[in-house]
Amino acid sequence: MNSANDIIRIALAEVGYREKATNASLDDPQANAGNGNWTRYARDLAAAGYYNGNKNGYAWCDCFVDWCFFKAYGVAEGQRIQCQTGDLGAACMYSAQYYMKQGRYGQDPKPGDQVFFNADGGINHTGIVVEVKASSIVTVEGNSADQVQKRTYDRGSARIAGYGHPLYDEDTPTSAADAPPSLEEKLVTVELPLLKNGSVGNVVKNAQALLIQQGYTCGGRIMAGREIPDGEFGPTTEDSVKRFQCMKNLAVDGIIEAGTWEVLLTE
Repeated sequence: MNSANDIIRIALAEVGYREKATNASLDDPQANAGNGNWTRYARDLAAAGYYNGNKNGYAWCDCFVDWCFFKAYGVAEGQRIQCQTGDLGAACMYSAQYYMKQGRYGQDPKPGDQVFFNADGGINHTGIVVEVKASSIVTVEGNSADQVQKRTYDRGSARIAGYGHPLYDEDTPTSAADAPPSLEEKLVTVELPLLKNGSVGNVVKNAQALLIQQGYTCGGRIMAGREIPDGEFGPTTEDSVKRFQCMKNLAVDGIIEAGTWEVLLTE
């Protein structure tokens, strides 16, 4: 049986681990401290063949979360619980999309959830929720000031993009009546709302990031050769949605509703 408590226990035990300056002393929590992005988390996942390549020496917040599930349940089961499929990388946006595709991404946190953060106009940081309070959450995050840290955030913080809900046994439906809503119901009425010209916010940023990944522009500023989503659904985003809908043989109205969300998330 798997449980959120398993992941919380493992994550808390790692608080204080410092990333390494070089690929040495990876198992010592404090030795060889630096900012070279070398960790035992990426090393262990590479040895297990977890990703589509060796991620050691790169930003490692997502590696840390994945490692906690790998440590608890192994490769296949850990990936299943995290809703992960496909050619696995170690990017936060990809991890968020895995939850979105299974209708398990939302704005209400639970202990053991994977939390995703906005920065530079899109999702690019993640951690594990270890405690939920009335007005705040407590997290454990890898690659936080070059180490594993315990952090606290206001639940309404603009930094929080959303939460992925892993497939823990305690969340598994026991009957058809307990089953979660269909993808269409989940995305439109609960998790990912209808978006159109004039919509703003983090969900718009996530939709724009998906469009940009497929080669469409959304009117954001360009940094380091790539477009940064701005979270404002304006005429440029609307035009890109229409072109995407036309390419995918959807109704061309420039509105991201259930059908467009489903194709956008699964293509």
